[in-house]
Amino acid sequence: MPGFKYKGRDATGRLVEGVLEAADENALTAKLSEMDVVLVKASPYKIKEGKTAITFGKLKRREIILFTNHMATSIEAGIPVVQAISDFARETSNDRFKKIIEDVERQVLAGTSLSEALSLHPEAFSDLYVSIVSTGEATGKLEIVLQDLVRFLEWQEELTAQVRQASIYPAFLISMIIGVITIMMTVTFPKFIPIFKSFQVKLPAPTVILIGISEFFQSFWWLLLLLIAGFIGLYKFTYKNPEGKLFWDGLKLKLPLFGKLSHKLVLSQFSHYFSILYSSGIGIIESFHIIQRVVGNEVVRRAISRCAYSVEKGSTIFDALKTEQTFPPLVLRMLQVGESTGSLDTSLQKVSQYYDKEVPASIKKMFAIFEPALIILMGGVVLFIALAIFLPIYRLTSTMGATR
Repeated sequence: MPGFKYKGRDATGRLVEGVLEAADENALTAKLSEMDVVLVKASPYKIKEGKTAITFGKLKRREIILFTNHMATSIEAGIPVVQAISDFARETSNDRFKKIIEDVERQVLAGTSLSEALSLHPEAFSDLYVSIVSTGEATGKLEIVLQDLVRFLEWQEELTAQVRQASIYPAFLISMIIGVITIMMTVTFPKFIPIFKSFQVKLPAPTVILIGISEFFQSFWWLLLLLIAGFIGLYKFTYKNPEGKLFWDGLKLKLPLFGKLSHKLVLSQFSHYFSILYSSGIGIIESFHIIQRVVGNEVVRRAISRCAYSVEKGSTIFDALKTEQTFPPLVLRMLQVGESTGSLDTSLQKVSQYYDKEVPASIKKMFAIFEPALIILMGGVVLFIALAIFLPIYRLTSTMGATR
């Protein structure tokens, strides 16, 4: 679809930029004039499926929450959409987000719907967000769906904060263990090796093992770095491929201890996504298609894709989901009850509420096990190194005492 990436000056002389759909530069100039913008520079820009993206940088979710809350409150108070957008653009202190909101304002002034204007900036507004706003516009309940979006985004923010907070101490311990091993193997222990080798006694097993590890570190440290870099590169390269992504995401769900938590996190996402989409008035099949694009795990994404196909062919949600091992019996039973009684939205909310309690409890339980295990591991590493250093000294002094 023909379009242009443009730069222009508004009525105050401020430089503005963005993308507009237009047949040629004359049509672009006319559209910009309606927005009180004088064209300075334009270049052709292909717009796919009526959408494009001008990236101003990755945004924090908190910025989106503030914007959504502002729009919901303003519209509920009777303030026009364009005025609400303009007010927020003046108030926000984030320069990157300000550019996005100003472009959204220009698009809406040119006659574009709010959802279409937001869809031009996927770095800020996801498919799920845009679809819900579009439904709100179509049903005349924009302020209600925006309020639902605020609650949904705040849930995402809270969940992210819980995971981050719970992982700080384990990450610190892991860093400490790696740091201690690296320093001991490359700096401290190598100073003892010539001394130990000069002893006229048989070295104990811990010392022999540690000497071997230390010499390997000193000789082949570059190989370790190469292996780590190679693994990271392989992961990033293969993760871009659908089959590679399927492999890694499947592995994440099978990891000991972490796998169950990852599974619950993905199911929590699914239930919340489905709940907010369905309660906003979006159909089941369309909801599945949207969730496919935003869910964070390829295994679950493909399961949802197969379920969407089954529902399109006339299957019930329960029958479609129960064929997939991804969804546990509890979720299936609650959805079956909701589907059979015509209260699917209520059932979805209950599933979401269940995972709101289950996920934090699982995070606490996992790290309650993980943290002591790391402390024991760190203690074991330090004890092993201490034995490797002091056992040969003890054996030497014992031998010298015996020869007197």
